Amino acid sequence: MLTSVCAVVVGALAAAVLMLVPRDGEPRSSLSPPPAANGPRCRGAGCEAESPTRMKCASAPATLAVRRTATGASVDLRYSAECGTSWARMWGTRVGDRIEMSAAGPAGPRRGVRSAEVRNALDADAYVHTPMTAVRPGTVVRVCFRPVAGGEGECVDGRVAE
Repeated sequence: MLTSVCAVVVGALAAAVLMLVPRDGEPRSSLSPPPAANGPRCRGAGCEAESPTRMKCASAPATLAVRRTATGASVDLRYSAECGTSWARMWGTRVGDRIEMSAAGPAGPRRGVRSAEVRNALDADAYVHTPMTAVRPGTVVRVCFRPVAGGEGECVDGRVAE
């Protein structure tokens, strides 16, 4: 009987601890709302070079452009109006494939070059995205896919809606 009571108590304590510690490893107060309810963690220039997933800008982005490459990989340009940022992502890739994303304002040169590379087999089986860059309506965003096999890169542009 005492063993059963101890097992129930230990199980309840373990469940309580698991509910208080999120999967990202950072402890959180049980009184604070869950992170998803807090919205994005950055805006505009404050998001420069940050991860769209970690900064919670990837929850409902618009897709500015999509391209299927000659190697079968796909790339697209994403935009978060909530965060005022863009980034590129790729999938269906091979280890060593790379993307480069840049943005040009309505009257300005390309800036904010961001890149990402498929580093291992886990990356090749998932979405790999660039860090974000701040954009405004009218900005032209470009992503270029660079296959590990070499050859000509493939680029696609998208414009942030006015």
